[in-house]
Amino acid sequence: MKKFRKENEVDDLDFDNLEFEEEAIEIEEKKDDKKKLGKIILNIVLILAIIKLGSNVFQRYYFNEFYYKAPNLLGLNIEEAKKTISHSALNIREMGEVYSDLPYGTVALQEPAEGTIVKRSRNIKVWVSKESPSVFLDDLVGMNYIEASSLLNKNGMKVGEVKRIKSDLPINQIIATSPKSGEPISRGQKFDFLISNGLE
Repeated sequence: MKKFRKENEVDDLDFDNLEFEEEAIEIEEKKDDKKKLGKIILNIVLILAIIKLGSNVFQRYYFNEFYYKAPNLLGLNIEEAKKTISHSALNIREMGEVYSDLPYGTVALQEPAEGTIVKRSRNIKVWVSKESPSVFLDDLVGMNYIEASSLLNKNGMKVGEVKRIKSDLPINQIIATSPKSGEPISRGQKFDFLISNGLE
C-alpha cells in the first residue's frame, strides 16, 4: 500500500541534499575568495615592482646624465688621470706641484676627493707630486731584492744595473748597493745592486 507523508513531515533525504548543496556553495565561495585574494596580492606585488623599477631607471638616468662620482686619481700620472676622466663628463685641471710621499710626477692631491658627487662638467683639480731635492733611504743591504725594488719604485727611483754573484747568503739577498745607504738620492735616480745568487 502506498504511504503518503504528512505536510509537516520532513524528508530526511531532501534535507541531506540541501545541506550538501550548501556546503558545496560555501566551498566554491571560499575558493573564489582565495582566488580574488591571490589576484589582489599579485597585483600589489606587480605595482610595487613597477614603481621600484621605474624609480631605479629614473635615478640611474638622472644620476648618469647630470651627476657623477669623482674618481680616484691619486697615484696616477697625469696622462692616466686624463684618460680616467675622459670616461665621464668631468674635466681635469692641473693646479701645480706639491711635495708628497707619492712617486714623482703622479697625482698627489685632488679636489674634490674620490667618491664626491659632482655635477656634469665639473673640474677635478689635481696637484702633481713634486720632485724632492733629495731622498734618504733606509739601508737596503740584507733586504730581498724584490722588496727593495718595490721600495725604490714607491719613492720615485729606478733599478739600475743588477749583478749576481755566488754567495752562501739566501738567493736575491742584497749584498751591496750604489749609491750607498745614507747618501742623498734624487728622485728618478737609478740604483745599482749586487745580489746573492746562492751557491749554485
